[in-house]
Amino acid sequence: MTTTDWIIVAAAIIGGIAVGVIASRIVIAVLGGPNRPGPIRDASPAVGSLAMSIGIVVGLIVALGVVSPDSLDQLPRDVIDFIPRLLAAAIIVIVANVLSSFAQAALAPALARMPASVQRQALSAVRITIITLAVLLAVRQLGFDTTVINLGVAAIFFGISGALMLLVALGGRAVATEVASTRVLRRLLQEGDRVELDTVQGTVVSVHPTAIELDTVDGRRILVPSSRFVGDTVTIERSQRSERADQAQRS
Repeated sequence: MTTTDWIIVAAAIIGGIAVGVIASRIVIAVLGGPNRPGPIRDASPAVGSLAMSIGIVVGLIVALGVVSPDSLDQLPRDVIDFIPRLLAAAIIVIVANVLSSFAQAALAPALARMPASVQRQALSAVRITIITLAVLLAVRQLGFDTTVINLGVAAIFFGISGALMLLVALGGRAVATEVASTRVLRRLLQEGDRVELDTVQGTVVSVHPTAIELDTVDGRRILVPSSRFVGDTVTIERSQRSERADQAQRS
């Protein structure tokens, strides 16, 4: 190859990249306009990426024709065989992008009571999951063996799911312990009773489902987990109201 040929190769590659970038921006601007439906706007980045890829591929084909003209003889047949798979892969990714948008819109009302940061993370996780699965299907549609990638992705998802289940189970166990302790304490403690634990002294203000609200001797209002009253030594000084309630129950 001569110097001129190398210049043509470099120009073809750079030109293909430039054409791809320009085509991508045009597609995104057209499909992502404010007057377009929401799903089409959401799909515009994926279609723009496809347009950029096509521009780059055209540039590479031109460069290949300069480097090895003979290889272009088989190229049309290969391209004809590859185009249906490429289109199928592109359709899978685009449809997955649209479906992820619908899934986010459907889940948003159910997550409305959660904090904003939790909502964003949950919706992003749903979108990433759908698109990741779609990309794996698209890559397999192109003829690549994705067995190792599938196993890796499955291991990641199972690991995350197991961690979330473990966190929920441990958190639920702690809450259940506090609720059970409160059931016992409701029969022993009344508002106005003075209690003394190992490190806490105060007057009972309210008995909550998982904690006891105390007004301490130094004027602070604190919440003590109910399980502490069950596990520690507790001294209770009954208020007159509690004593009258006890006498009424005995009578």
